[in-house]
Amino acid sequence: MDPQEQDFTGLSIEERLGHKVWKARLSAYEELIKEFETSPSEDDEIFTRFDVNTVKSFTIDSNVVAQETGILCVSKYLEFGPTNNAVRLQKSGVVSSLCEKGLSSSRAGTKTKTNECLMLLIERVDGNQVVQDMMPFFKHRLPKLVSGVVNSIYQIIDNFGCKIINPNPIIEYLPGLFSHADRNVRNEATNLTLEIYKWLRDGLKTVLLDDLKPIQKKDLEKAFDKVADEIPKQKRLLKSQKEVEEEAPTEDVEMEDTEVKPDFDPYDLLQPTDVLNQIPGDFQQRISNPVWKERKEVLEEVHAILSKASKLNPQDDYLDIMRIFTKCMKDANMQVVQLASECTAFLAIGLRKGFKKYYSMILVPMLERNKEKKPSFTEAINKSLDTIFKATSLSDVLEGVLSTMTHKTPAIKIAAIDYLTRCLSDSDVAPNNNEIESIMGVSVKLLSESQEPIRQAASQLIGTLMKIVGERQLIRYLEKVDDNRRKKINKFFEEANVKASSKGSNPPPKSIKPIQSTKIAPPSTIPSKRLATSPAKRPEKPSLRGLTSRNLTTNESIPKFSQQPQLQPKPEVDNSLLKELEELESKNKQLQDSHKLQINEIEKLKNDNLSLSRKLQESQSNSNITINQKDAQISRLNNDKENLLLKIKDLEQTIEIMKLNNDGPKIKTERNSGDLSLRVNRLSIGKDNDFKENIEYKKEPSVDFDNDDNWKKAQEITNQLRARIEKMKARSRPNFT
Repeated sequence: MDPQEQDFTGLSIEERLGHKVWKARLSAYEELIKEFETSPSEDDEIFTRFDVNTVKSFTIDSNVVAQETGILCVSKYLEFGPTNNAVRLQKSGVVSSLCEKGLSSSRAGTKTKTNECLMLLIERVDGNQVVQDMMPFFKHRLPKLVSGVVNSIYQIIDNFGCKIINPNPIIEYLPGLFSHADRNVRNEATNLTLEIYKWLRDGLKTVLLDDLKPIQKKDLEKAFDKVADEIPKQKRLLKSQKEVEEEAPTEDVEMEDTEVKPDFDPYDLLQPTDVLNQIPGDFQQRISNPVWKERKEVLEEVHAILSKASKLNPQDDYLDIMRIFTKCMKDANMQVVQLASECTAFLAIGLRKGFKKYYSMILVPMLERNKEKKPSFTEAINKSLDTIFKATSLSDVLEGVLSTMTHKTPAIKIAAIDYLTRCLSDSDVAPNNNEIESIMGVSVKLLSESQEPIRQAASQLIGTLMKIVGERQLIRYLEKVDDNRRKKINKFFEEANVKASSKGSNPPPKSIKPIQSTKIAPPSTIPSKRLATSPAKRPEKPSLRGLTSRNLTTNESIPKFSQQPQLQPKPEVDNSLLKELEELESKNKQLQDSHKLQINEIEKLKNDNLSLSRKLQESQSNSNITINQKDAQISRLNNDKENLLLKIKDLEQTIEIMKLNNDGPKIKTERNSGDLSLRVNRLSIGKDNDFKENIEYKKEPSVDFDNDDNWKKAQEITNQLRARIEKMKARSRPNFT
């Protein structure tokens, strides 16, 4: 009898599970499926009858038919069994078995059942751990297995979303999958990337696109545009979520609402990046280099690091690097300024609300760089400024922007006005009364500027603000504005697009022109100008009555539109509010004056410090020159001294020779005296006039030493010579001691 045709029903389940005939094992799987499905609860003994290693072996059955049923059996084991069994099964390595044997199968049913088994496992255990066990197969040598695993993870993300499954470990493998030789792998990688993009949006572009080839970037960008409007949602709940849903069914959120508004922030799904450890260690030194190319190169390195960080840790301290960027705003090279502004924008994107600690130091310097005429440069600066506003709020930037709106340079003034207009348009919150007062106080003054571009920008600013707070809120500020300028404000009011709105911001009826409602012409029966003329021409009270004896000055005779001013708030409310505003304005003015005094004092101290530094340098320079001159003089005197000593020594030797000649037998006096005269005539001590003396010796025509008189004369000359030498020594000695 063929073993395949035997009846295995008489064998126990354990015997059939270990049987060498695949049909026996198949029958065991089918019976277990029924028992799992009909079990009264997850505490039934059927779920503790087999250990996890036995259950794991169901997924790697050598027969493809039995294997498919075995994987289904494991799914039922997970679906109806306790969570503890699922945890133990996951730790036993069942995920690797399902991937290697199930996802690589050529049978579609086996793949479908394997994916369902993995989904059930994620519902009951840590889904990130399950995906972690699957990702090593991204680098498997078998393309069919790689594409199967990528497709499975795509289905997991599609069902559970990135709020349950952390996408960051998966993203690290995507560049390698896009470079895979197999087309199916690349296609599955594209599907997975698009699904992650629905959750992370631009955060995925930041960390992924730089690692791809240009053609891959281009194709992905097109694919991203197609799904840009899709709002992802979690389609499959975890077991814990199902239990909460069963306990509180009334708190369910309708699917339609979830589709309209996403209940997640892609920023929250990103992992913070530590960029401070990646900044070059010599950043401070290189950014201070006088060569602009060196400053540009180091900023490009920092730019590349910050551009890849979609989320930064707000607990880190970025104060030092922000100080460097602020200093770069005053750099003479525009490329350096632009790179620093873009780096600042990357910090604002990565920190979001955590950037509030740093914006104040760079906002005004960045606004002031709008004085440049190069459009691409100013466009980059304004883009960075808009990014800063998204990380802050209108209240945060208002003070710095208003101060820049009064700048003496027209281009900077216009740029600040335009920036505040964009901030008002993008703000989700309407400005409060104090902020409105501050904005209008500066803007109305700008309407009287001599240059039309400034007046035009101020008109647009006021029109945008009016769109938010309503025309009634701004009437009292525009009483002295001419009609032409009001028309332009009304035009910008109608064209403005804003996010925030407050009561009264709706457009007025067509029959009523906004703003101009306060200028109401008085009735012709009561000419106000004539009432102010002389008493002789002023009509008396009786003359104000008509034929019906009705008083023409009563409310009955005044047209209804003359009551328009009564629509304003009560006088006592206005007075208290105005009083409060005046006090605040006075305090603000005092603070501004104090701030200006402090700035002036600081500038004065800086100038004094600079002046003292220059004087100190000049003094040191003069001292060094004097010291050098003294050293040169001492050196020269020492040389003169040495020369003098040598001459004295030479003279002493001459005297000694003369003594010897005087004592010798019959010396020829004529030759010796002539030689002596020659030596004495050559003697000159020192270079100065005080030390110069020539010794002259009158040579006798002929001396006969045999004569006693002549000999005495020679002795006398010798004594005189000695006396002069001693005198010269005495005169030269005090100058060198």
